[in-house]
Amino acid sequence: MKADRSAISAAATRLDPALRLVLLHGADESASRDYAAKIARQFGDEANPLAVETIAAKDLDKDPQALVAAASAVSMFGDRTLIRIDDADDDTLPAISALLGGPGGGNPVVAVAGVLRKGSKLLTFVEAARDALAFASFAPEARDIGRVVEEVGAEFGLKPGRGVARALFEACGSDRAVLRREVEKMALYLDATPAEPKTFEAEDLAAIGADLGEAEVQALVTAIAGGDTVAADRLLALLSASGSPGIVLLRAVTRRFWQLLDLRQAVDGGASPSSAVEGARPPVFWKEKQQVATELAHWRTPMLRAALARLLGVERAIKRSGSAGDVLSSQALLGIAVQARRGQG
Repeated sequence: MKADRSAISAAATRLDPALRLVLLHGADESASRDYAAKIARQFGDEANPLAVETIAAKDLDKDPQALVAAASAVSMFGDRTLIRIDDADDDTLPAISALLGGPGGGNPVVAVAGVLRKGSKLLTFVEAARDALAFASFAPEARDIGRVVEEVGAEFGLKPGRGVARALFEACGSDRAVLRREVEKMALYLDATPAEPKTFEAEDLAAIGADLGEAEVQALVTAIAGGDTVAADRLLALLSASGSPGIVLLRAVTRRFWQLLDLRQAVDGGASPSSAVEGARPPVFWKEKQQVATELAHWRTPMLRAALARLLGVERAIKRSGSAGDVLSSQALLGIAVQARRGQG
């Protein structure tokens, strides 16, 4: 069945025993992973270290029956196990078809996919199944930010004050996993619980450093786009030591390169870098105009596209289970800084 937000929220709070599969897909992969994690927490039991079993989709492509075997296995602890599939796609259909085509009961399955194209066989199959849910998470628009922060905050007894939700969401790189960690940290700081909720304000964000080192992150973006490898290396070490997640740094740099690619179209059309920056919509922050114009003069369209492809590829790699995470992010960012220094842009 195709699930709406209320249905997936209900499943994330208490999974219906009759449901055998939940498919989470869409452009906002951080939201999909967050819903999967919430469902998994229903099975988290310290007495059962095998409460959640993760299977890579590529392994199911080779052996579709492995999913049926995992779903029908009986835990030595007597409880149901949650089976999680990462990186599901249309090639995962034979495994899921075998699962839903078999006898009911057994262990439920949560499958996390990225964007499934229109007409996806996997999505069509799951949406038609009565004992399965399919939910698409789209990148949140401005009007959705408050709802997302309030939704996560409610789990910890927190409510954002006026204007705070956007600041926190953007500081977290629009990643719900990072947002959840920051909200949990805020709840501990304010001693908030669902039974005794609290409101957090801008001064609370500043007090616990929830801005994730905004000035340092911006300095890192400038160092990488400008080819200052020494500064980039120092800032990466500093931000890593302060606990800034690599994916947040990756996305901050990615946003700059999307901005440069957009402005580069004007330059390729005959405008000067300075005039392209002056005419930018949305406007470039006045303190950054000269720096962005300088970067724009050095980075050509093909190299901007190559850098973005590398950044997006690394982000996808980080999201896979068992990845090197922050190490992959640092390597990619330093590599792009080296590329800029060599004047290949």
